[in-house]
Amino acid sequence: MASLPRLTFRAAALAIAAALSSPIGVGGQSVAFGLPYATTLAPDMLAARLQALREHMPYVPGEALVRFKDGFDLPDQLRALRALRGGVASDGMRWIGNTLLVHAPSEPNAELMADVLARQPEVEWAEPNYLAHLHAVPNDPSYARQWNFGAINMPVAWDISRGGSSSVTVAVLDSGVETTTASFTFPLWNGTAFANAAIPFAASPDQSPSRMTGARDFAFWTGPVLDMVGHGTHIAGTILQDTNNNLGFAGIAYNTRLMPVKVCFGFWEIQIVQAALNMPGFADPNDGGCATSDLIAGIRYAADNGAKVLNVSLGGPGQSTAELEALRYAVSKGAFVAISGGNSFEDGNPIEYPAGFGPQIDGVMSVAATGRSRRRAYYSSTGSYIEIAAPGGDFRDGGLPGVIYQTGLLTTDSDPRLVRVPRFDRYFEEPLQGTSMAAPHVAGVAALLYSQGITNPAAIEAAIKRSAVDLGASGRDDEYGYGLIDARAALRGMGAAR
Repeated sequence: MASLPRLTFRAAALAIAAALSSPIGVGGQSVAFGLPYATTLAPDMLAARLQALREHMPYVPGEALVRFKDGFDLPDQLRALRALRGGVASDGMRWIGNTLLVHAPSEPNAELMADVLARQPEVEWAEPNYLAHLHAVPNDPSYARQWNFGAINMPVAWDISRGGSSSVTVAVLDSGVETTTASFTFPLWNGTAFANAAIPFAASPDQSPSRMTGARDFAFWTGPVLDMVGHGTHIAGTILQDTNNNLGFAGIAYNTRLMPVKVCFGFWEIQIVQAALNMPGFADPNDGGCATSDLIAGIRYAADNGAKVLNVSLGGPGQSTAELEALRYAVSKGAFVAISGGNSFEDGNPIEYPAGFGPQIDGVMSVAATGRSRRRAYYSSTGSYIEIAAPGGDFRDGGLPGVIYQTGLLTTDSDPRLVRVPRFDRYFEEPLQGTSMAAPHVAGVAALLYSQGITNPAAIEAAIKRSAVDLGASGRDDEYGYGLIDARAALRGMGAAR
């Protein structure tokens, strides 16, 4: 499917010394908890493990592993540990060979804790106490169709960051996402007269309402955000659809939160507005668009309301300064933006905007599309503004199995060539292709990087570029930019794994 067109995270000194002086000492007081044998860790350290598991955290909160430099004795080591806010728990240390496990409940952000320790002159290195998992792919029954996740090394990337953090919000600026299950009565033209029609809507069964936040409609009405096109639903699914829930497909950053921001409208919104204005007739089934005013309002809203990753899968030939300024504003607020590069290669290959602004702003990336064989998708626009490539699907490269699948609205329920009154409450396995489908892969990986503590949009962009798999001509080129995004390499490259 083409990119939508635009219309645009104290210990007592004696206790610390006791732990530090014992090379095989076990930190923490073991407790039986009614078990046949005692646990090896203190209750608060066990609680930290449980929290990390429940919340799918990449590390144990408040724990770091520390290696001291040779030549620094006990007083020096104590001095380094005192740099931690609140100090170290008196029962929160354990030597593992010559590496010290430190537990500091007052500093739950383990990446920050490790960073503070690593900056001390007595410390050779420090790192969070990461959680490892068995190698696995999601148990979602239709995951086998998602060749696109294998193409960017998602299965092994999930070993590092299993779906990201719920503290990270991703805004999808698009045609909307169903945020409610209800019926609404709208006026419609039925071919001979205007009539009120009850149209049912239902939230996707594979997108938890509890992970939605701050939904806003800038294009259609002041009511709940709805998707009468299906495009936004598909985009959101690739980024953060529920995963490991034995249902449907998987999403890349499946623990993050979704902010649906509706900035585009389609055929049915047009029909409803026309009928409300007593204008008979039918629009073209392909009609729809995204006004610049709605897009820039949506970008600023998302940035002002805590979204740290924005996906913009839309574009057109118009070069809007307002969009450029809105993108700069979003980055200044700490948000990374992924934008579809355009699907016009066979239609004159013009520069598409807002993707064309990508090279001007560190933290904004324009995305080209590849097919199953890692070749540029036939439709994917090329040019000096292309910065990265991601799977977008290509029917010419593998047929229907070669496009991008996600849980989507049942298209026959709203195809204007088949129905006069649509419904938006049934879902199916929807196949689409386009740079619109490529951009959310970049947004999803950006959300994982942000979840790992890489919070500077420019640093996220640099990590993605540096770790990409070079395709096409050596180095950056106009077809693939810096190459195909590699989720595993990006996460490892930023120190998320050792």
